[in-house]
Amino acid sequence: MYWLSYLVIAIILGGLYAAQKTHFSFTQIVLIQILLIFMVVNIPGLGDPRIKNTVIWQLAGRPIYVYHFSRYYTFLTMMFIHGDFMHLIGNGLVLFFIGTALEDRIGKKKIVIIYFTAGLLATFSHYIVVWGGTTLSLGASGAIFGIMGAIFILYPRDKIPMFLGPIFMPSVRVDLSIGVLVAMQTGIAIIAPGGVAHAAHFGGFAAGMLIGKLIHKVDLDETSTVSDYSALEVFVIDEKTKEMYDNILEAEQEEVKEAWAEHLIAMSNCPKCNRPLEKYKCECGFRFK
Repeated sequence: MYWLSYLVIAIILGGLYAAQKTHFSFTQIVLIQILLIFMVVNIPGLGDPRIKNTVIWQLAGRPIYVYHFSRYYTFLTMMFIHGDFMHLIGNGLVLFFIGTALEDRIGKKKIVIIYFTAGLLATFSHYIVVWGGTTLSLGASGAIFGIMGAIFILYPRDKIPMFLGPIFMPSVRVDLSIGVLVAMQTGIAIIAPGGVAHAAHFGGFAAGMLIGKLIHKVDLDETSTVSDYSALEVFVIDEKTKEMYDNILEAEQEEVKEAWAEHLIAMSNCPKCNRPLEKYKCECGFRFK
């Protein structure tokens, strides 16, 4: 294997270690990884295109690898390499806006599960459609569509900033933005079915929706109703959280209060050490209830 391929693998593994051991968000780390890997692969390739082609050939996936039981490491490496600048920018922008929004709400551990599980299932979806094929498969699109599917299920009415094509919208409902993106993908798949792994996109989106439903069910099973809503004031740190706290106190229906409370806690860090909370508690010993 070419030495630059080993460097790319080291960047991937190093980023995964950093995601586990540091307070940086998973989304931030992945964005840094795919940008750094793009530079590692493409800058040396400016002088000799064979360098880029060699690294991509060694680290991208191919359906035939499953058929021949070989190069299973490409299920991971292919998710971090991109063929050209527009491929990188397109995935990077969606990951930045939607990935950040979802991670703020569900935390690092859950988004890691969604990202890699949906990415893996997306790849299998594509490989099943083109079983035994030799065309290279690369990019984080399948995993990113998984994140889109998860946030579509978990927080459809929340508003997030989003690019819809060339238009930047600072506040748009999740179900609207994701719906438009999926509709655009469907249109592209119909008009230009070749050249893009459409099955991976749809497979990743479906996987993200399924995982989102499972996460929602687990959260409902493992959490109980907040008994004292005034205690949530400990999470009020800015105007946004103050507005959410006021909505909780002013809501008349218990279901609405509980929904706002879960949302506030999900997006809050520990008031003692500022780490993300996990099931109403933190590694430092803080426990909300």
